[in-house]
Parts: sequence; structure tokens; C-alpha cells
Amino acid sequence: MSSIKLSIIVLVTAVISAGISAGAIWLFVDEINSDELYTGMPPVNDFALLDHSGQFHRLFKYNDTKAIVLYSYDAGCTMISDELRVLHQLKEKYAAEGVEILLIKANLEEVEKNFQLAQPQADIGFPVLSDISQLVSAELGLIRSGDVVLIDTSTWGIRYRGPVDNRGPQQPQGSDVDYYLKDAIEAVLDNQQLTVPVVSGDGCLIKFADPLYRPSISYEDNIAPILKEKCITCHRPGGVGPWVMDRYQTVKDWSARIKEVVMTQQMPPWHADPSIGHFSPDRSLTIPELRNLIQWINSGAPRGDGGDPLVQTPPASVEKWPLGKPDLVIDLPNQKLPAQGEIPYRWVKVKVPLKKDTWVRAVELQPSNPAVMHHGFVFVKFPKRLKKSEPLWMEGRNGFFVAYVPGVNVLPLPENSGQLLPAGGTLIFQLHYVTTGSLTEDNPKLALYFHESPPAMEYKTVSASNMEIRIPPYAGDHPEKAETVMTENGQLHGFYPHMHYRGKNFLYEAIYPDGRSEKLLSVPNYDIHWQTFYRLSQPKLLPVGTRILVEAAFDNSANNPVNPDPSQEIKWGLKSSDEMLVGYFMYTRDRNSNHYSIQP
Repeated sequence: MSSIKLSIIVLVTAVISAGISAGAIWLFVDEINSDELYTGMPPVNDFALLDHSGQFHRLFKYNDTKAIVLYSYDAGCTMISDELRVLHQLKEKYAAEGVEILLIKANLEEVEKNFQLAQPQADIGFPVLSDISQLVSAELGLIRSGDVVLIDTSTWGIRYRGPVDNRGPQQPQGSDVDYYLKDAIEAVLDNQQLTVPVVSGDGCLIKFADPLYRPSISYEDNIAPILKEKCITCHRPGGVGPWVMDRYQTVKDWSARIKEVVMTQQMPPWHADPSIGHFSPDRSLTIPELRNLIQWINSGAPRGDGGDPLVQTPPASVEKWPLGKPDLVIDLPNQKLPAQGEIPYRWVKVKVPLKKDTWVRAVELQPSNPAVMHHGFVFVKFPKRLKKSEPLWMEGRNGFFVAYVPGVNVLPLPENSGQLLPAGGTLIFQLHYVTTGSLTEDNPKLALYFHESPPAMEYKTVSASNMEIRIPPYAGDHPEKAETVMTENGQLHGFYPHMHYRGKNFLYEAIYPDGRSEKLLSVPNYDIHWQTFYRLSQPKLLPVGTRILVEAAFDNSANNPVNPDPSQEIKWGLKSSDEMLVGYFMYTRDRNSNHYSIQP
């Protein structure tokens, strides 16, 4: 196809990098060559958003498609009321050829209302991605509802920007219809140069935050405090982060990578849907923090005036014991590990070194070599005199005394609660190791913190689990369920969802005895490398008869980058290459009531 000349109105997205409000400056360009437009547009940046149903979408995960249509959607804009019908026609025509259509909702009032109230939204046949921060829409240059960005996934470049077609309030009746988006899609599918004019649409202007971008962002006053609160826990000497946030220049050098992992919701490592439940501590960035950080990076990460808080109060090295000096530390035998191969679970038994029954207020299992420990569980075998009180551990399927997993956040037990560690009992350690390519070893330790007197509440970890899971080969979104029933009153404190490499998302829901249902925790983007304990900010009563349901999805497709082998049917198993579906949850019970029991 030959190139054409056209008049074009383009949002200068570069002004965003300079800190100017989105939509504040427009550039009028005449006589631009369409070949130049096609070759000159840079690739889009990756991003991740949740949709109207709480599902996770990351742009570059659609690498098995040929083209992606991003459509700026606002249900309240009557100017584009007929365009959903057109999009459905395009979906029917081109979905089989590898075209994906995603809607992005960025209108400030709508996204904030749905975010705050966790409102269910009608299914309109497309994922509606909620751009809560509005940063994605601003970077894409979306100004009005009905704006379209067409991305060619072979280069991740923008091939078309503008309206779906030229039908709108300003179009004279009876005039010819120009199917801009349809023609652009066909150009991408046919690998042809673009001959579609880029024009301004007639949709409603998107209301951005005022201001979405502040005139200036101070590294000292605005950025360093974010890093100290949300990032330095990992990015400090001895931390799990790959580099240390110890000064401005280091942060600036890593700023492009920071933007990437923040915009794709990889960092900070917090995977709970913010519209469901409230948790503490919460590692996620607030919307103002997110906007400040991205604007500062887009502006070139300027040093500005003032001091460097990261130098003035440098991050402390990781404490040996984050909860303070333990009352007792138990050293396990040295674990020598081979360079290669799969290591069977290791079981280590240690007699409880106490002369009297003791209540534990905190406990931590700590490997000396975190790179090799896939997970570790500790159970307690009670002596005969207390056998009826022994929890139903089921070797970890139904609970544990303490667990270590990658990314675990070590917390004390809830106030005035504890776990019984009986004299004469046995600590049983289940250790799961992986190889690293060289001979190595690990020296695990168990730290125990004691109550001076028995607490009022007993702390329990139990689960809803399903050992009958069957995940077909190449299934990209395979659902499974599990449930359990409370047979006594309890105060719910937190959750720990557990799957392996094919885990995709996880949801907890309570069905109360009066018929009410409540979503308790949603993890739309499960990551085996960050297995988080989610502690509720306020405990929640679980009456007798409450059903705890868990729903999970597994990605056994080749598009899952950590999938060991998509060609195999996957079942429950102890190996990392197998799978699990375990919805652990933690609650406390009054020690004066009857002993708890859970119906699996």
C-alpha cells in the first residue's frame, strides 16, 4: 500500500514526563507521512490492571496474540453508546485471528466509586480494566472515552490511535462511514503499512485527578519517605532485594526498572485486591504514592534541593531475629544438599526442650540459606496425656505450628493469644529443599517467644484444601475449589493461600449461617515466589456453621513463564512440579470453650 498524507492531532505524551497535567498541551501537525507515523511510534510500556471482576491483566502476557485493542470506556458517556456493538462485531470477526479487545475505565469518579465500594459491575462481554491511578491512561495518551489504541504485539508499537470510526454527533447524516479501527486491524493482520488517518474522537473528556501530575516532586520530601516505608525492608544490606537503596544516585540508576515493576504490579510484593478486605501490614503503594513515584521517574528522577534521607539515616542491615531476642533457639542438624536433582522432603524430629507446658506468643523458622529452602513446616506431636488436644496437622495439609516460605512476613501472634508447646512433646520439621547447581548446605533454626502466663485465646491455623485437583495439559485458566466448615465460634485473623508454579489466582469467601456471603481475600495474581500471610486489620467473627470456600485457578499453559511442563496433566503432590490447593486461615478461640474442630 502507498503512504498518504494527513492532518493529525496528537497528544504530546512527553509533557507528562515534564510534570504537566495530562491533556494540557496539544500539538497540531500538518502533512505528516503515514509511513513515518508507523515507524516512528515507540513501543508501549508494559502495565498491569485489575478488571471489573477482579481478574488480573498484564499487557505483555498477551504475547500470544497478534494485536490488542485498548478502548477507553465510560458507561455514562452517551456519545459512544453504540460503539460496544461495533466492538462486539470486531471481536466476532477477528478474535480467531489473534485480536484481543480490552476496555480501560479511567474516568476519575467511576473508578473511585467502584474501588471504594467494591461494586459489582455488569458483564458487557469485555474485560473492563480499572485504571485507579489513571497513570496507564495518561501514558497511553487516552483523553476521551471512545479513544482507541491499537497495538501490534510483534513490536508492541502503536499502529493506530483515534476513534473506532467516524460516526459520531459531529458526523453529517448520510455521509460515508470510515471504519478506522477495522481497517487498522486488517493492516496489522496483513502486515501492511498503515493508511488509516489518525483523527480526534467525539467522546467525553476523561476527568483526570486535579492535578494528576504535581508541578514538582521533591526527592527528599516525597520520594525518599515512600522508599523508606515500602521498599527498604527488602532493599537493604542482607535483604532479599537484588540491590540496596542506600543513596539517591543508586535509586536514580535503577529508576527505569522501578517504574517497570511498579506499573506491572510486581513491586512492592503485595498481591491482594485492594477492594476486598483491609490488611495490616499492607506493603502496597497508595494512589498518591504511586502517582508521585511515577511522575518523579518520568521527570528524570531529579535530585532537587535538600538532603538525602537514605544517606542521613541509612537502611539498617537485616536483623538476625526481626521479632527481637528469642526466649529459646533450637538449632537443627546441618543439612547438606546436592548440586542437582530433586531432593525428597526431609523430616527432622526434636524433643521439646521444656520442663513445663508453655504458651508461645511468637515463633519463627529461619533457614541460613534462603535460596535453597522451598518451604519448611513445623508440627508438634503432643504427649499421650494431651493427645486429645493435638491439632489435626495432616502433615501440613490442614495446618502447622509455624511455616517458612519465600517472602514470608514474620509477625507475632495476635495480642493475648498463643500456641501450646507441651513438655514431653516432639517438634517435627518438614523441610523441602531445591538445588542450585552447586553443593551447598543449610542450618535451620527455630526461634520461640514465650508468654509469662497462659493467654486467654488459643491461636489455630487450619485450612480448606482439595487433594482431588486435576489440571489438564495446556489449560490456561483451570478452576478448582475447596471448602471447610467451622464447628465452633472463632475470631478470624488472617490467610495464607498456597499453590505451586501453576497457581494463577485465589479467592476466599465466607458463607455465614444466616445465608450471607462475604468475600474475604482475593489474590488476583498469585506468585509462588512471594507467599504472603495476609493479616486482617480487624479480626472478624466466624460463627459456628460458617463455611469457608476457596476458589483458585491454575495456568498450565506454555504462556506461564514458570510452568515446568505444560504438556502434563497435573495432580496434587508434594513435589514442586506437582500442585496443591490449600487455603490456610488463622483464627483464635476462647480457651475456656470446647476444643475446636474443623470438618474437612
